Amino acid sequence: MKRTAIIVVFLVSMSFIGIWIWYAYKYEMDTVIPIKVKDSSLTTKVLIASQGSSFKDSLVLGMLRHYQNEDIYFKVIDAYTFFTVDIDKWDAIVIINSWEYNRPPFNLRKFIKNHPDQLDKLIVVSTVGSSNIVLKDVDVISGESIITKAPKYTTILVERLNKIIK
Repeated sequence: MKRTAIIVVFLVSMSFIGIWIWYAYKYEMDTVIPIKVKDSSLTTKVLIASQGSSFKDSLVLGMLRHYQNEDIYFKVIDAYTFFTVDIDKWDAIVIINSWEYNRPPFNLRKFIKNHPDQLDKLIVVSTVGSSNIVLKDVDVISGESIITKAPKYTTILVERLNKIIK
């Protein structure tokens, strides 16, 4: 009896670990390699903090393509490192990330809490599978990360960014 219980506990534990590894592998975001586009001495500066995925990468590339002929300095960083950002150096900050359990990541919540007087610089793109996400006093675009919808979300993102930088 004792041996059977140990085997059952072991099998359940291994199943749980297997499911956890599969979930992490399937849904974990890639790391974004930082890039700088144009000269940092330009007057208008936009920071993009993103997680890595096909959809999110499409949004970033779509924005960069849209503004390629304009005098705007862009810096792209991994979303997990944006808590180190000096918000005063940027005219706009675009944060592209996934929410889990209908909550923004801790570093985003902390960033918003630490800069309540500069939230008009922020645009948050949240891939959560729902378009009903709201953050008090923050411009949030939310929806599913379906690659065929990336051009639509890029257009929305560019329109919102234009309101801040132009």
